[in-house]
Amino acid sequence: MKILITGVTGFIGSHLFEALKANNEIHILLRPSSNAAQSISQHIFYFDGDIAALHSYLNEHNIEGIAHLASLFLSSHKDVDVRNLIESNIFLGTALLEASENTSVKWFLNTGTFWQHYLPDTRDEHPVNLYAATKQAFIALAKYYTETSDIKFVTLKIGDTFGPNDTRPKLFNLWNKIAQSGETLAMSPGEQSIDILYIDDVVSGFVRLISLLNSDAKLEADYALFAQKRYKLKDMAALYENVTKKKLNIQWGGRPYREREVMEPWRAGHQLPGWEAKVALEEGIKKTIV
Repeated sequence: MKILITGVTGFIGSHLFEALKANNEIHILLRPSSNAAQSISQHIFYFDGDIAALHSYLNEHNIEGIAHLASLFLSSHKDVDVRNLIESNIFLGTALLEASENTSVKWFLNTGTFWQHYLPDTRDEHPVNLYAATKQAFIALAKYYTETSDIKFVTLKIGDTFGPNDTRPKLFNLWNKIAQSGETLAMSPGEQSIDILYIDDVVSGFVRLISLLNSDAKLEADYALFAQKRYKLKDMAALYENVTKKKLNIQWGGRPYREREVMEPWRAGHQLPGWEAKVALEEGIKKTIV
């Protein structure tokens, strides 16, 4: 199958590329400023905002599906960030849908976030921050394209993710750093619950949904990938210490909770059928750190 992936230079996108490349012809979309090596793929389209050129590329290569993972994540924003958030999280996806009209593209797998739902027990959208609001706004725009074409559009929503070779400033990387240096890290009181998935489980979710998109199955508008178990942040730190045998010098309550801190992750989503998380947090930590 011929699939175009965006966000392939990111943590999840790079792993999805590796999972799909053996049995599919993978094309990747990059920004002109990207310094990604050509060795990633022989099929690269550099998107500079020219939708007509993107349409021609999709047509020329008979692209059948799009896995859209590219986004700009900011937990909080400043006024100078607004344009970049809109261009990355709204314009790019909309350009892809516009370019897909009258092509061989049959489906569009969009990546969403639990942060589109500040309230845990409702399917209504209450974005935690502007990042999540832009993700939600794109879904609203996409409805126009799904109602005026035959393209299948499904959003896969995920919470936190982790795994080996993750360069993002995420929890386990921060904890590994202070475990080695002995530094003290100021954190919130640590009572918030975390829904976190090991990268292999995340990728298997994307692969499973791509399989469903290629079938005649009746699909929901969105699905969620839920961890086996949710942990309070403090309990995650204790588990990390137990698995790695390293002491974490954390100053709990050294900083306040963020504005609109998510204390209980979203749980009202549709579980992706035929998928479940297989890697327990303890095993994932061992694979990542030890």
